[in-house]
Amino acid sequence: MVATVAFAVLYQIPRKAILPVGLLGIVAELFLIAASEEHVGLVAVSFAASLTISLLGEGFARTLRMPVTIFSVPGIIVLVPGMNAYQTMKDFVTHQFMQGIAMGTETALIAGAIASGLVMAGVLARSVWRPRKNVD
Repeated sequence: MVATVAFAVLYQIPRKAILPVGLLGIVAELFLIAASEEHVGLVAVSFAASLTISLLGEGFARTLRMPVTIFSVPGIIVLVPGMNAYQTMKDFVTHQFMQGIAMGTETALIAGAIASGLVMAGVLARSVWRPRKNVD
């Protein structure tokens, strides 16, 4: 929660959105903890977590009448595979190319899973929560 809220404060989100964003960070971390305990792959967990966080972010955005990105972007910051990307670059610099390729592939798959979850949630939310047309 601290990392998510710190990121949100850094990017100056409105004060009334800080608590919901912190809750989304907790949800993301719970997914990662569950994945490590159940020995589930990070790619699948990243997809499920980003889908869930984005759907919850859509709900918060509609409830608080704010843009979805205020909730989704800080909410997924915990999922971003920064350490994997660092390890990939380190492996290439130290001439451990096979490890670098393996870690780089996993990093790209995790990033793709996060992006796919965000897109899928946006599509689902827009298909369910359609704006109502005024019928006069």
